Amino acid sequence: MAAKKPGSLFKPKPKAKAEETPALPPATEAKKTKRGKHLISGLFLEPTYRQFTTLAAELGMQRQELLREALNDLFLKHGKLGIA
Repeated sequence: MAAKKPGSLFKPKPKAKAEETPALPPATEAKKTKRGKHLISGLFLEPTYRQFTTLAAELGMQRQELLREALNDLFLKHGKLGIA
């Protein structure tokens, strides 16, 4: 009998059945939510980041929601509409 050859490391893994993998939404649906939006960011020291993140957690908010509130307060302070 001939010895069996070891399996290739580069063979594709067998595909899972369709019912085992959850259906993912098409990539275009995820991109639609970002259309017309722009990233606002900045670099801050670690204590600032931790305090901001902790405050968001204490308030039960996401950091983006807290940042939106802060931007609206800033706009109103300077006589602009709170549109964030």
